[in-house]
Amino acid sequence: MDFSKGVGAAAYNEKSEQQLYKVFSTEMEKNKLKLQGLNNDPGVPQGTREKRENRFPVLNLVGSNQEKIDEAQAWIQRILTLQDYHIIEDMHILYLGKKEHGYLSELQKTSRVSISEIISPGKAHLEIKGAQADLFKAVMNIELMLCEVQEEIARKKERILWSLSGQQIDQQPENQNPMKENTFLKCLKLSTREIQDQKKQFEDCGLWVIKVEKIDNALLMAAFQRRKKMMEERTHGKPVSHRLFQQVPHQFCKMVCRVGFHRMYSVPCDPKYGAGIYFTKNLKNIAHQIKKTSATDKLIYVFEAEVLTGSFCKGHQLNIVPPPLHPGAVDCHDSVVDNVSSPETFVIFSDTQAVPQYLWTCIQNHVQDYSGQMVLSPQQPWRKLSSGSSVD
Repeated sequence: MDFSKGVGAAAYNEKSEQQLYKVFSTEMEKNKLKLQGLNNDPGVPQGTREKRENRFPVLNLVGSNQEKIDEAQAWIQRILTLQDYHIIEDMHILYLGKKEHGYLSELQKTSRVSISEIISPGKAHLEIKGAQADLFKAVMNIELMLCEVQEEIARKKERILWSLSGQQIDQQPENQNPMKENTFLKCLKLSTREIQDQKKQFEDCGLWVIKVEKIDNALLMAAFQRRKKMMEERTHGKPVSHRLFQQVPHQFCKMVCRVGFHRMYSVPCDPKYGAGIYFTKNLKNIAHQIKKTSATDKLIYVFEAEVLTGSFCKGHQLNIVPPPLHPGAVDCHDSVVDNVSSPETFVIFSDTQAVPQYLWTCIQNHVQDYSGQMVLSPQQPWRKLSSGSSVD
């Protein structure tokens, strides 16, 4: 089986997005300086300067993917409404090394801002304070740095998957055709019988499906199947998997399709069953959490996955691996759950125990008419919280 398809292309796509990120940052800085220059030009009549100052600048976002346009719009709004502080929440902060911390220290000097790194259970964020002009430049640079950290981690995971799939590391291609992008996603028709049945399950929970995509990643599937075969041999052919769901922020959807699930991509609000990767059997649990934490007009991304749950027991918040099968045993359970007799929440501690199969894009029932037309209003309130994602 050929697993090389799309590996280099996916890396190229991430690189091109980082280049786009740099171009956007440069153009925004140029336009800001140009506008300041026009307003301060003594040759420009006072009335003209006042009219310019009272006009709202307009950004016209154009693209073939409405979900990405919406995410880009929200990201730009957060960046453009910076005041004297900004918070970047991103679990990749946990992976910052000596080089990245050195860069942050240098950025504090050159950009005249203060940067605080705050780590708490299940959360990691950077708090940046400074004058608005300095803050804008610092935030853009930090966001770019986190994108590069995310890409570095993804490449490491790809190398691990390559070895787990039974291939030799030196067989992994260094480069792919840069014009051939593989996103591992294939859009399915909502009108088919199979999709209609599953779509109804979402709607019964108050989630209105606007798109469903099938994930085809040979590298992920090969590593998963090897793990599944080992588990089935141990359980003598008994069922070892469940069809489960996980909500993932938009910024990590591409990463899940590319390298699989990771606990940093979808951090539970209350990791009371251990430090693992959480899935739910019941879509109503996702819908309930969304109603408590998400804006009503926000797009919701839910992965449907096959998860190797195998032997399980009740979880505990101190679990970092599954407990032993019994006291003193060498072998451990494969996962932990919320309730052994009737489990709804499953937690695994190895990312090769799950493979994404479908990505469901939803909104909260009929809250908004998703026509693809969104209004960018200067009066619209936006939270001063960034998810650390690039405009992709």
